[in-house]
Amino acid sequence: MYVVSVINYKGGVGKTTLTANLGAELANRGMKVLLIDLDPQTSLTFSFYEPDDWRERLRDGRTVKRWYDGLRGDEAPVTLGELVVSPGPANAHLKGAGRIDLIASHLGLTDIDLALARGVADGDEYDAELFRVRGSLAEGLHDDALDSYDLVLIDCAPNFGVVTQSAIIASDHLLIPAKADYLSTLGIDYLHGNVRELCRQYNADSRRFATIRRHHKVAPGVAGVVFTMIQLMAQRPIAAHQGFMDQVRALGLPVLPTALRENVTLFATNTPRGVPVVLRDRITTPAVREELQQITTEFLAHLQPEPVAA
Repeated sequence: MYVVSVINYKGGVGKTTLTANLGAELANRGMKVLLIDLDPQTSLTFSFYEPDDWRERLRDGRTVKRWYDGLRGDEAPVTLGELVVSPGPANAHLKGAGRIDLIASHLGLTDIDLALARGVADGDEYDAELFRVRGSLAEGLHDDALDSYDLVLIDCAPNFGVVTQSAIIASDHLLIPAKADYLSTLGIDYLHGNVRELCRQYNADSRRFATIRRHHKVAPGVAGVVFTMIQLMAQRPIAAHQGFMDQVRALGLPVLPTALRENVTLFATNTPRGVPVVLRDRITTPAVREELQQITTEFLAHLQPEPVAA
């Protein structure tokens, strides 16, 4: 099972749109995919469920907030497997034997970062608790009920709080959606540096606190940077966008060859819920669906590279 966090410090870059459509296309190709919404804005959850449905069926007991509350000791612990739901409309549009499931988010998740390590004194006790919390999601994903999934995609909040850190520690790879602008380029380099430092600290702590959790080296790779909301001219990114894309390549990070063009409907917050664009038979811009499908192919190629001939 691969675990991939979709992450960017900067909001408004199409992170949730990419997560929903990538997960849906992978499921359409026969994979069993679990989406985990760790963004308190709950946009990924609302991509599959109407807000009223979320309030009635999920809010009180079937969101990831309940799992983190159990981790804090505020509620009885639950397993991640107990929180999985299957969005009906999306699964009804799948062509093969794949499946797309979800662990929903909660608006109250925004308070979790402030409370996870509360009441712990400074020094070794604080460091040990922070180490425990950072590694909690990785441990939780070992739930036997999740063994059937081929891939877990985690939609992270646009921050570097403890919840986001727990997603990074749990991940095999990171996928970074970005706009081709100055702030996104600057933020990617900063994010990559913070991820390296987090992993260095966690690996050191795993030896220091071996009685809490067995040591395993954490080193998530970057599956790719995906540029979104690109303006095209003659089917190529405009010069201003191409310059920023080249700057990211110069950082030494892999950039997926296909970029996702600007599309008001795709990135709008009020698009119809339940079925991601990549699964819809009738859309006004088939090129967008083709780009999403190609991005999926490129993403898979990075996770499962072809063997080098002897």
